[in-house]
Amino acid sequence: MSLNNPETAQRLLDAWKAIREGTLKFPPSLQSHADELLAAPLTATGLVDTKGISRETVLMATSFGAAMSVQRQEALKEKAHKSITGANEVQVKLFALFSSFFSALTGRSVDLINDVAEIKQRLMWRVKYQPDVFAGSVNRVAEELGEFYNCHSTNIYQHAKTFGGMRLVTGGQRQFGPSALNAVRITGLYADTQLIPDPIYPFISSDLNLNAVHLQLAIQLFHILQLRPLVDAQLPVPAVFVFPSFEEVLERNDAHTKLGLEELAIRLISPLCRGQIQSLEELVDYSNKQETAFLDALMPSGLFIPPGGKLGIQLSAAEAASQYLKELEGIRSPLILDQMKRVSTGPLLLNGVLERIRPQYHLFENSSELGAQALLSQPVHWHYFEKIAQANARDLRSKNVISDQALRTLHAIQDDSLSWLANIPVKTLAQLILNNEHRWLREELNKYTSQLASTGPIDTNEMIKEVSHGLASLVQRQRKSLKDIELKYAPKKAAVLTGSIMGAGLVASAVMLPLLSPFLAVGVPTVALAGAASGALIGFGKEKIGEVVEKRHAGQSMLGVLATTRPI
Repeated sequence: MSLNNPETAQRLLDAWKAIREGTLKFPPSLQSHADELLAAPLTATGLVDTKGISRETVLMATSFGAAMSVQRQEALKEKAHKSITGANEVQVKLFALFSSFFSALTGRSVDLINDVAEIKQRLMWRVKYQPDVFAGSVNRVAEELGEFYNCHSTNIYQHAKTFGGMRLVTGGQRQFGPSALNAVRITGLYADTQLIPDPIYPFISSDLNLNAVHLQLAIQLFHILQLRPLVDAQLPVPAVFVFPSFEEVLERNDAHTKLGLEELAIRLISPLCRGQIQSLEELVDYSNKQETAFLDALMPSGLFIPPGGKLGIQLSAAEAASQYLKELEGIRSPLILDQMKRVSTGPLLLNGVLERIRPQYHLFENSSELGAQALLSQPVHWHYFEKIAQANARDLRSKNVISDQALRTLHAIQDDSLSWLANIPVKTLAQLILNNEHRWLREELNKYTSQLASTGPIDTNEMIKEVSHGLASLVQRQRKSLKDIELKYAPKKAAVLTGSIMGAGLVASAVMLPLLSPFLAVGVPTVALAGAASGALIGFGKEKIGEVVEKRHAGQSMLGVLATTRPI
């Protein structure tokens, strides 16, 4: 039995925790084994350190841990069985709870809030002038959301595995912010389903060591709720599907996750170190005791990029540490931030790298578990994603889900030059997807990029050029279509007006003889002339309505939306 085996490590950890919590008691004859296990420390990853534990105690503890694992699985099955509900209905309920939570925090509906500054202003006012109402309403919705997660979270995750088509899973970051939101809106024009890790679940399930936690929660709710029209549409193939990723829970309790994160860190960072690094403890120790050598290798490697930092900008170690801590001001709790400020530069920047690769690890895991293509929203996240893929000898692409051409196209449409695509309203996006316009656009863009894909490895910059050219050509096609509609109706409108004017003249001639009218004092019947004029207007109006209807229909298509949204 290998002590590095995730299953063994998991059972040991379960038994260790159960003894400490008093939920597992050994018989008196085996108490010595319980004492030995309880005395064992935890490693840097949070697993039981087995160096000083006898093999008998390990065997005994893993046996108890296995029994506890069976009980836990049975409990999960029972909970999943009780929560059998349609996936769309569950998503609608989840977003309704998100909306209630946001209103409890700010006192207003999300539709009436303009930006993050207003969120902060309203939340602070509510805390100051309505503290009891604020606490009561927030706690009430938090409890309701907690019960919802307890009942449905496992089933939601299982259902996320069932989607077909072009399915993507987002990630690479802790939060769902503006960049993630824009990426979802843009990608929705091309993909079938986007699986989004629930950004609210961690607030309910874990202590995130955040400063101003209610404000940060409200900001997350504000951004994720922008996608509600896509959820409320209850599309046959959901455009977005929010699922709990369980990341914090897994990092606390799951041996596979703990060992996986450690292995990833060693593979990615140990090449920067002199000598053999076999554990996270050794990595931390090296960054501290061999700080100069570690930092000299780290800074040019591109592995440390501070929050808010950009690619291609190399900082000194001191500058990097300063920017790292500055970006965390107001985000991390004061206690955690003070601890970080007391850490020397080597271990501090190592922690920064670990914080970068942590969400990437979970993205790879979700991609594998859900059978979906991983997708990121920022160049920095793509940078780490590619480095981790190289370190693990893994392909960036899920080959059974997406072609290399399609993946490069998705990457291209997230380029800053095409950021205008995110200006398409979410309600409009929902209507486009309902009409399968996203699949049409996918096919059209493939026509523009297929030649590039057939020549060999695809260069990202070349793909961006082709996608931009394709979109510009499609917009030009739409504008020509609108011009053709105008030209189509122009002769008809002219004919109506000309014919009606001539008709009015004939009426006048038939009633009034111009030569005799001065003598007979006969005037042109106003009713007849009015009727002729009215006929002209009605005829013209019908043709104009026809033109407007055709233009409106064209404007509601994918081409029309792109033409309206794209800057001139």
